[in-house]
Amino acid sequence: MTEAEIAQRFIARANPPSILFRYRRPAEWTLAEISKHEIYLAKPEELNDPFECSAPVWWNVDLMRRHWVEEYAPTRGLSPDEAVKEFEKSWKWGIQRMAEGLGHKASQTGIACFSAKPDSIRMWAYYAESHKGICVGYDTKVRPFNVAIGVNYQNPNKPFDIFACLQNDPTEIANHIALRKADEWKFEDEYRIPVNIEGSPRLIPFHPSAIKEIRFGARIKTDFREKVMEAISHLSHRPKLIQMGCDFDRFVLTEKVI
Repeated sequence: MTEAEIAQRFIARANPPSILFRYRRPAEWTLAEISKHEIYLAKPEELNDPFECSAPVWWNVDLMRRHWVEEYAPTRGLSPDEAVKEFEKSWKWGIQRMAEGLGHKASQTGIACFSAKPDSIRMWAYYAESHKGICVGYDTKVRPFNVAIGVNYQNPNKPFDIFACLQNDPTEIANHIALRKADEWKFEDEYRIPVNIEGSPRLIPFHPSAIKEIRFGARIKTDFREKVMEAISHLSHRPKLIQMGCDFDRFVLTEKVI
């Protein structure tokens, strides 16, 4: 399968809601995302979950042997017996090389994370510095947000057959690794855009029209709020602005359009 075919399969899997939200801390790089129209891509090891992009895998040696004997050996003029002997000498080395290749691929993958929920108390606490930051809503009709893929929340119950994935549908590897998280994170309702960042800046440009709304945290400080308003003033349009608040009688967040 070619790189173009793999990319098309990823695009076909995209399933974002009409708006995706990104919780941001009160920091200069948050303002830069708005004013420079660029989304920062994090590497797996920079994310807060130590289980990111890791999964139990199984190298199906029987399937590898059969594929070698039936597909590759004839192109080298080997008989089935000769092919089996050659495979037995080299399969461990082959697995090591493929594992190294996958490891390199993972190390060169950048991930942009979003959520379908703009009013999660926990996410405001985790990702917006205890409700002092903002939450930006992006229109998923605009690139690159239109290719975001929903995260699969499922604890692994067995290793997955990585060689079978390579043969049948390489995008399944991402589904098991880059797009999989523990069931405990299900409350986040996360969507991701995985990008190959090898030799490229860790930033995805987007058209400023994608910024559909901006929500201010319930504890946002005046100086950062003013900086956000200054960044917004340079956009060609004014996104919908919402002030988040706290309903202390029900323990839920409130919204007020401003």
